[in-house]
Amino acid sequence: MNVNPVSTELALLQRNAELESENKKVKKELLNQKLLLFEYKAASEAKLEEAKIREENLIKSNNEFKEEMRKQSELTIKLLQELFQKQVNP
Repeated sequence: MNVNPVSTELALLQRNAELESENKKVKKELLNQKLLLFEYKAASEAKLEEAKIREENLIKSNNEFKEEMRKQSELTIKLLQELFQKQVNP
């Protein structure tokens, strides 16, 4: 009768050791996944910031282009008016 309780206790200790080992592996994998998640988050945030900067630059460039086109349009209208005046009043 003494063999059975010792054998059961030994089996429980062995199972406990196996579970602790598995628990350590799971915790290590969890930490690795967290690290990957933080790396992904940092990379995503950096890409988002770059995209915002590109968007701001495109908006600025577009506004500058519109302003230049407005000036060119005004100049073209002025030149056409002068040309028309020369044709009307030679």
